[in-house]
Amino acid sequence: MAKFRLLLGIALMFYSCLLTTSKTLKANSADQQDDVVNDYLTLRLVSTVFRHGDRTMDKINRESYPNDPYNGRSFYPVGDGDLTNTGKKRAYELGLLLRNKYHKFLGDLYYPPNVYARSTWVTRTKMTLQLVLAALYPPVEIQKWNSELPWQPVDMIYYPMNEDDLLFPIKCSIYHDTYKNVIQNAEVKKKIEQYDNLMEITSKYTGTNITNLLDLARLYGVLHSELSMGLTLPNWTQNIFPDGELLNATLLLFDLLSYDQLNNLNGGILINDMNKVINGTLHRKINLFSAHDINVFGLLLALNVSEQHLPEFTSSVIIELHERNEKYFVKILHYLGIPPKILEISIPGCEVLCPYDKFIELTKNTTGLFKQSCYPDNQKISKPYISTPFDDKN
Repeated sequence: MAKFRLLLGIALMFYSCLLTTSKTLKANSADQQDDVVNDYLTLRLVSTVFRHGDRTMDKINRESYPNDPYNGRSFYPVGDGDLTNTGKKRAYELGLLLRNKYHKFLGDLYYPPNVYARSTWVTRTKMTLQLVLAALYPPVEIQKWNSELPWQPVDMIYYPMNEDDLLFPIKCSIYHDTYKNVIQNAEVKKKIEQYDNLMEITSKYTGTNITNLLDLARLYGVLHSELSMGLTLPNWTQNIFPDGELLNATLLLFDLLSYDQLNNLNGGILINDMNKVINGTLHRKINLFSAHDINVFGLLLALNVSEQHLPEFTSSVIIELHERNEKYFVKILHYLGIPPKILEISIPGCEVLCPYDKFIELTKNTTGLFKQSCYPDNQKISKPYISTPFDDKN
């Protein structure tokens, strides 16, 4: 009996210690939860601009050359400039990535007011957006209309080329005229002249007259598409592609977007929905813009964070708006596409999680100015999109 009392006493003491420890842990846990609440970031809006998936050459828009060994080859049933199966898969994977990353924020249910999905008029961008949306919003039980098809239609819009002042600002007359002025700049002319020999060499091998940066960039696009399709490229391309002078010339063309007013105009793709969310006049959750390499590159330039590389297929700029204690912050991510890797980006003068007011101040000269810059005369350039504004022959 004495032994039992001793053991019972020890047990009661042990239980008392456990009870005290438990209360202490709960108190500490509550304190930690308060800290979490105080430091907790609430996602309010996601906006992403992405390039389309892998595609064939667009022969209709002169993405070919007479001596191309694949010039007469048909890629039926894939049309000119349209998505290959690899491109479709890559676009769907982008949608899955967005789904996995923002699942808690977006929820399972597709609700149209939460989503703004917009594409350029080009087939490959429209198809890319459809594939991204298919992965982003598979139907939940209440939305299933076909038990054998885990897909539902999701609303998306696009504008005719001549009316798309957001994703095709090159149709703006001021944009076109500004570029014409830029390439007449003595410093720019000197940079372009560095590629005179490359133009001469590529003219010889391609069998076409290559006379400007757009011609070189178009050739780069042809070779890039053929390479992505697993086609063997001619030997003469080895020293200039995928790295080398042809890449550098294409980068120079894209870099010209940062000159003068062009940077402001292209920065207009960054819409002002963040301000509407902050003011409580917009309750949308995600903006999706399916576009082209120039759009992605131009947005990075407008944010002053562009690196010297061309956006790969499905490369994306993702802009997040966060709230903490009634203060707002902006975070920028860059999805490389190839490889499928996400990078956090800090704009010059700010940390990765940039206070909203500071973000607006740092980017005020290069974002959100498109309408003020382009709309005064509202004139459009009625030429094929592939030829403007970069074709310095026109």
